[in-house]
Amino acid sequence: MDQLFKERLFIGEKTKEIKTLIFDFGGVLIDLNKERSIQAFAELGIEKVKDLLNNWCQKGIFLLFEEGKISSHEFLNNIHRMTEKELSDEDIKQAFFTFLVDLPRYKLNLLTKLRKHYNIFLLSNINEMIFQYCCDTFFHAYGIDIDDYFDKLYLSFQMKVCKPDKKIFEIMIADSGLQPEECLFLEDGLQNIETAQSLGFNTYFVKPEEDFTPLFNHLLLKRD
Repeated sequence: MDQLFKERLFIGEKTKEIKTLIFDFGGVLIDLNKERSIQAFAELGIEKVKDLLNNWCQKGIFLLFEEGKISSHEFLNNIHRMTEKELSDEDIKQAFFTFLVDLPRYKLNLLTKLRKHYNIFLLSNINEMIFQYCCDTFFHAYGIDIDDYFDKLYLSFQMKVCKPDKKIFEIMIADSGLQPEECLFLEDGLQNIETAQSLGFNTYFVKPEEDFTPLFNHLLLKRD
């Protein structure tokens, strides 16, 4: 395996076999462009977003939205109050959606291949509006469903807690019965990786827009 992959792959001493793969969504499967979204909000007269929007863990109302503590309606109302411009809800949504670039089809093909060998989970800090947009844009538009690719979805807005809080991992463990040492967690946020490792998970640190297919070619070769 390439040395660059090895440097970002952590396998704990207790691990004998990987049985479950846990993927983050944004930044791992979906390519992101935070600056593009910040610029789109700025063009709507909403400059404050640059202090609240992050690739890994949001702040302010964006965090409350991801924690499921406010509804889409409440979130949009809060954004409206950040500017004196007359905006539609759709204006705000489109500015937010520019955060998301693409879910490359080769990653979906990879997930299909991996499901033949592993349990596949999704663990994501995400709000209900972005999640629905992702389902519609990257799955339904192609006649497929997100549930076709994952055995279980663990979404922060449903769980009422966000990474890097260890509670989100503990809820997933309790619900699924998984053993952390039998899991590989793919994540692009270092704080989230540190929390996962502290609970016994194996981890892989994903770089922006990375094609991590070679990593799994190596793991599948070892498994076979």
